[in-house]
Amino acid sequence: MTAIVPNSNQPLVDKNGYITQVWQRFLGSLLGSPEAIAPVAVSASPSTFTAAGRGSVAISGGTLTNVTLNRSGTTVSLGTSRAITVANGDVVTVTYTVAPTINFIPL
Repeated sequence: MTAIVPNSNQPLVDKNGYITQVWQRFLGSLLGSPEAIAPVAVSASPSTFTAAGRGSVAISGGTLTNVTLNRSGTTVSLGTSRAITVANGDVVTVTYTVAPTINFIPL
């Protein structure tokens, strides 16, 4: 859907200095709706996830023994971190004894 630019006679801000509703709707339409949180399939340990975009990986439950992040060929150990900020192409590897729940939260 194409955003319709408000008429140039529409004020950007009201008398209190707040952005008017018509401009709020227009600016909001440019941002689009946020993507939904996506569950990540957990395979046998160690389980890996490759990010398809910027966001966060949230790990809950389970018993973790190690979490690593690989970016551009460099791997760092994050111990048992449960929230990791990722970029497109990053690979998160989760090693566990009891499977956790993993979700990807896109930005």
